[in-house]
Amino acid sequence: MPLNRNSPLPIGGEDPLSFDMPKVKAVTPSSFSFVENERTYTCTREGLRGVQDDPWWWFSVSSDDRHRYAPFRAEPGDTEASIRPRVVAYYEDLLVRRAAPAEPRWRGRGNQGNGAKPAAAPVSEPAPVEPE
Repeated sequence: MPLNRNSPLPIGGEDPLSFDMPKVKAVTPSSFSFVENERTYTCTREGLRGVQDDPWWWFSVSSDDRHRYAPFRAEPGDTEASIRPRVVAYYEDLLVRRAAPAEPRWRGRGNQGNGAKPAAAPVSEPAPVEPE
């Protein structure tokens, strides 16, 4: 049934003037850069050791040009807006951990964390030497 501007919409049916528009799918960027707290973050979506079917978010920071970080896997619904706060939070936490005093890694061979100390071996007195 042809419709014109003055035709009423059919009752109980769909609007014949609506179009089936394809759903817009969120496109995950493969790389982007942004500035936060006077640092430039450069993020790229790539696989570990070249394996493309297991992508991770890698990033580097302008104030730390020696390292790249891959803190979390890339997910199908990732967007720049969802990745940015995660990257900044990860790096800010990393800076806090770096600034903290180092914890000792070696705590002693006999100490298993229960505070018990190994028993000391009895000390024997040297035998008296008799004069000849």
